[in-house]
Amino acid sequence: MFMQTIYPTSLTPEQYVEHEHHKQVRPPENCPDCRQARGFEALGYYDRYITTATALVLLMWVRRFLCRHCGVSVSCLPAFGQPYRLVNTPTIAAGFNGQNGCPEVQRWRPLIGRYWRRFETHLPGLLRQVGNAFGPVPLQPSARGFWRQLLRHCGDLASATGQLVRQFHACLFGTYRCHQRRQLQAA
Repeated sequence: MFMQTIYPTSLTPEQYVEHEHHKQVRPPENCPDCRQARGFEALGYYDRYITTATALVLLMWVRRFLCRHCGVSVSCLPAFGQPYRLVNTPTIAAGFNGQNGCPEVQRWRPLIGRYWRRFETHLPGLLRQVGNAFGPVPLQPSARGFWRQLLRHCGDLASATGQLVRQFHACLFGTYRCHQRRQLQAA
């Protein structure tokens, strides 16, 4: 089984790639599946693409670990990346915040628009999962309203994604198998 966590980092995609930071990523303290502490061994890496603030697309490596207790493979996606999304987290957030004058938002506007529509489509299911964790949910919730609520509570999209994945096993764009514990999948 494969699981994904969000790895907190203040690095940009360029810095992460240039300094080969994937080699310095430490495993999570506890396994997101079995919850056992300090049971990881290095497993390797996988590659994926990520955009930069200057509209480049970089190939980066994502660190992977294996839990010796339950056998789950856990990847540590840097917080500047969103699960299964090419555009980097700050650019998505800028687009969602209506900062259409930013060159990186202009460059990726069609893709950011698709991401927003995916968020809108996923919102009813996401709200069922998170309930009032980010504040009271109105009777007629909207993606725009929940987006603002999420930012007020978490500060930014990177922190929000980390909390959604860690606490609710979801992200803005879907509920993916890689965020589910085996016990949750079986239920």
